[in-house]
Amino acid sequence: MQRSAQVMALRTPTSVQAARVLLTAVAISHVVVPVLMSVNQSALRNQIATQHPDFGAGEVARSAVIAVTSGAVFHGILLALCALLVWKLATARPWTRRLATVSQLLSVVFSVVSWSSSPMFHTVIPVICAAQILTVALLWFPSTAREFFAQRS
Repeated sequence: MQRSAQVMALRTPTSVQAARVLLTAVAISHVVVPVLMSVNQSALRNQIATQHPDFGAGEVARSAVIAVTSGAVFHGILLALCALLVWKLATARPWTRRLATVSQLLSVVFSVVSWSSSPMFHTVIPVICAAQILTVALLWFPSTAREFFAQRS
C-alpha cells in the first residue's frame, strides 16, 4: 500500500505538488488566525469598542467572544477542507480540483469580510489570498496539471 502511494507521488506533476504545499500553508493560517484572535482579545475588544461606540463594556466583551468563537469555527472548517484537499489532490480525481478551486476562490471573497471587519490581519490577508489564487492557477493552467486530472475523468 505504501508503495502505491509513493508511485502516485512520483507521477504527481510539480504544479499539483506546489498547490498542495500552498494549501498546507493556507491550512496553517487557518490555525494561526483564531489563535491570534484569542490571544489578542483585548485588541479585538478595543476595535469593537471603536467601531461601535454605543456598545457597553459587557456588549463589547460578548462581541469579542462571539468573534473569536465564530472565527474558530469558520477557520476550523476551512482547515479541515484544506487538509482534505492536500491529501486528496494527489489522487487526480477531478472533483478535488473543482473543490479546491471553489473553496479557495470563496475564501478570497470571504477575506473581504475579514479585511473590512478588523485591521488585525491586514498584513496577512493579501499574502494568503495570493497563495489561494496561485493554488487555483497551478491546478488549472499548466498542461501537466490538466492532463493529470483528465486521466481520471
